Amino acid sequence: MAQTTSFSFTTYTKKFCIVGLFIPGLTVFPIVGLQIGIERLGVECSASWHLVWTITSIGLVVAPIAFIQQMLSKLRRSERMTTFNLMTFNFAEYILIQSSLAFFFTTGRTLCHVADGQNGIEFVFTAWMSLPILIVLSLLFDKIWAVKT
Repeated sequence: MAQTTSFSFTTYTKKFCIVGLFIPGLTVFPIVGLQIGIERLGVECSASWHLVWTITSIGLVVAPIAFIQQMLSKLRRSERMTTFNLMTFNFAEYILIQSSLAFFFTTGRTLCHVADGQNGIEFVFTAWMSLPILIVLSLLFDKIWAVKT
Protein backbone atom coordinates (compact mmCIF):
# COMPACT_ATOMS: atom_id res chain seq x y z
CA MET A 1 0.00 0.00 0.00
CA ALA A 2 3.04 2.31 0.28
CA GLN A 3 2.95 3.00 -3.44
CA THR A 4 -0.54 4.43 -3.29
CA THR A 5 0.29 7.18 -0.79
CA SER A 6 2.93 8.78 -2.99
CA PHE A 7 0.57 9.80 -5.79
CA SER A 8 0.13 13.57 -6.03
CA PHE A 9 -2.89 14.63 -8.05
CA THR A 10 -1.96 18.30 -7.71
CA THR A 11 1.57 17.86 -9.05
CA TYR A 12 0.37 16.19 -12.23
CA THR A 13 -2.54 18.59 -12.63
CA LYS A 14 -0.20 21.58 -12.42
CA LYS A 15 1.80 20.08 -15.28
CA PHE A 16 -1.43 19.59 -17.22
CA CYS A 17 -2.35 23.23 -16.53
CA ILE A 18 0.94 24.45 -17.98
CA VAL A 19 0.06 22.65 -21.20
CA GLY A 20 -3.53 23.93 -20.88
CA LEU A 21 -2.30 27.48 -21.08
CA PHE A 22 -1.17 26.80 -24.63
CA ILE A 23 -4.01 24.61 -25.95
CA PRO A 24 -7.23 26.45 -25.04
CA GLY A 25 -8.36 26.69 -28.66
CA LEU A 26 -7.65 23.03 -29.37
CA THR A 27 -10.29 21.88 -26.91
CA VAL A 28 -12.99 23.80 -28.76
CA PHE A 29 -13.08 21.07 -31.43
CA PRO A 30 -14.89 18.51 -29.23
CA ILE A 31 -17.28 21.21 -28.01
CA VAL A 32 -18.13 22.40 -31.51
CA GLY A 33 -18.24 18.79 -32.70
CA LEU A 34 -20.91 18.03 -30.10
CA GLN A 35 -22.85 21.13 -31.14
CA ILE A 36 -22.67 20.19 -34.82
CA GLY A 37 -23.76 16.63 -34.01
CA ILE A 38 -26.79 17.92 -32.12
CA GLU A 39 -27.57 20.34 -34.95
CA ARG A 40 -27.45 17.48 -37.48
CA LEU A 41 -30.15 15.75 -35.47
CA GLY A 42 -32.43 18.60 -36.54
CA VAL A 43 -32.02 20.97 -33.60
CA GLU A 44 -31.68 24.65 -34.52
CA CYS A 45 -28.16 26.04 -34.00
CA SER A 46 -28.92 28.36 -31.06
CA ALA A 47 -30.94 25.65 -29.31
CA SER A 48 -28.14 23.15 -29.89
CA TRP A 49 -25.76 25.40 -27.94
CA HIS A 50 -28.17 25.37 -25.01
CA LEU A 51 -28.18 21.57 -25.16
CA VAL A 52 -24.38 21.51 -25.28
CA TRP A 53 -24.21 23.74 -22.20
CA THR A 54 -26.76 21.60 -20.38
CA ILE A 55 -24.91 18.37 -21.21
CA THR A 56 -21.50 19.76 -20.28
CA SER A 57 -22.84 21.33 -17.07
CA ILE A 58 -24.19 17.97 -15.97
CA GLY A 59 -20.93 16.33 -17.05
CA LEU A 60 -18.76 18.72 -15.07
CA VAL A 61 -20.58 17.66 -11.89
CA VAL A 62 -20.79 13.95 -12.70
CA ALA A 63 -17.16 13.53 -13.86
CA PRO A 64 -15.49 14.34 -10.50
CA ILE A 65 -17.96 12.10 -8.67
CA ALA A 66 -17.20 9.24 -11.07
CA PHE A 67 -13.48 9.90 -10.75
CA ILE A 68 -13.66 9.79 -6.94
CA GLN A 69 -15.57 6.50 -7.19
CA GLN A 70 -12.84 5.14 -9.49
CA MET A 71 -10.17 6.35 -7.08
CA LEU A 72 -11.85 4.70 -4.09
CA SER A 73 -12.33 1.50 -6.08
CA LYS A 74 -8.61 1.41 -6.86
CA LEU A 75 -7.82 1.93 -3.19
CA ARG A 76 -10.12 -0.95 -2.15
CA ARG A 77 -8.33 -3.22 -4.63
CA SER A 78 -4.90 -1.91 -3.50
CA GLU A 79 -4.18 -0.70 -7.02
CA ARG A 80 -2.07 2.30 -7.91
CA MET A 81 -3.53 5.47 -9.30
CA THR A 82 -2.03 6.20 -12.70
CA THR A 83 -1.22 9.47 -14.38
CA PHE A 84 -3.25 8.24 -17.38
CA ASN A 85 -6.38 8.08 -15.20
CA LEU A 86 -5.79 11.58 -13.91
CA MET A 87 -4.85 13.12 -17.26
CA THR A 88 -7.90 11.58 -18.91
CA PHE A 89 -10.06 13.09 -16.19
CA ASN A 90 -8.27 16.44 -16.42
CA PHE A 91 -8.72 16.66 -20.18
CA ALA A 92 -12.40 15.72 -20.05
CA GLU A 93 -13.14 18.02 -17.11
CA TYR A 94 -11.17 20.83 -18.77
CA ILE A 95 -13.45 20.64 -21.80
CA LEU A 96 -16.60 20.33 -19.68
CA ILE A 97 -15.74 23.34 -17.52
CA GLN A 98 -14.64 25.37 -20.53
CA SER A 99 -17.90 24.76 -22.34
CA SER A 100 -20.10 25.30 -19.30
CA LEU A 101 -18.47 28.62 -18.42
CA ALA A 102 -19.04 29.88 -21.97
CA PHE A 103 -22.76 30.01 -21.18
CA PHE A 104 -22.05 33.06 -19.00
CA PHE A 105 -20.08 34.92 -21.67
CA THR A 106 -21.91 34.32 -24.93
CA THR A 107 -25.19 33.15 -26.41
CA GLY A 108 -26.17 30.51 -28.92
CA ARG A 109 -27.32 33.27 -31.24
CA THR A 110 -23.93 34.98 -31.03
CA LEU A 111 -22.06 31.76 -31.74
CA CYS A 112 -24.35 30.77 -34.61
CA HIS A 113 -24.65 34.13 -36.31
CA VAL A 114 -21.43 35.90 -35.22
CA ALA A 115 -23.46 38.73 -33.74
CA ASP A 116 -21.83 41.50 -31.70
CA GLY A 117 -18.45 40.92 -33.34
CA GLN A 118 -17.75 37.78 -31.27
CA ASN A 119 -16.48 34.67 -32.97
CA GLY A 120 -16.04 32.14 -30.17
CA ILE A 121 -12.88 33.64 -28.65
CA GLU A 122 -14.62 33.43 -25.28
CA PHE A 123 -13.84 29.71 -25.33
CA VAL A 124 -10.14 30.54 -25.00
CA PHE A 125 -10.82 32.63 -21.92
CA THR A 126 -13.13 30.05 -20.36
CA ALA A 127 -10.45 27.42 -20.95
CA TRP A 128 -7.97 29.50 -18.98
CA MET A 129 -10.59 30.01 -16.28
CA SER A 130 -10.95 26.22 -16.08
CA LEU A 131 -7.35 25.65 -15.00
CA PRO A 132 -7.65 26.91 -11.39
CA ILE A 133 -10.80 24.82 -10.99
CA LEU A 134 -8.84 21.72 -12.04
CA ILE A 135 -6.19 22.51 -9.44
CA VAL A 136 -8.84 22.89 -6.72
CA LEU A 137 -10.32 19.53 -7.72
CA SER A 138 -6.87 17.95 -7.54
CA LEU A 139 -6.35 19.37 -4.07
CA LEU A 140 -9.64 17.72 -3.10
CA PHE A 141 -8.49 14.43 -4.66
CA ASP A 142 -5.20 14.65 -2.72
CA LYS A 143 -7.14 15.13 0.52
CA ILE A 144 -9.45 12.20 -0.19
CA TRP A 145 -6.48 10.00 -1.19
CA ALA A 146 -4.58 10.93 1.99
CA VAL A 147 -7.54 10.24 4.25
CA LYS A 148 -8.37 6.92 2.61
CA THR A 149 -4.79 5.52 2.50
